Amino acid sequence: MHLVMPWFFPLASLVTWLGFRTTKDARAEGPSAWATACWLRALMALPLLFWLITQFTSDSGALS
Repeated sequence: MHLVMPWFFPLASLVTWLGFRTTKDARAEGPSAWATACWLRALMALPLLFWLITQFTSDSGALS
């Protein structure tokens, strides 16, 4: 398997980790804060998710 954009993995992981760390204590803030935290977690995880998808769908990725 040849990694596509290997430099992006640490960047995407850092963004995802920071998003989850930021929203860690959102349950104590109430239901509206919890809903906002869920959206923030989803948005912050998108770069990592897209990077993982790219590994399996690109020509030089795992399926080639």
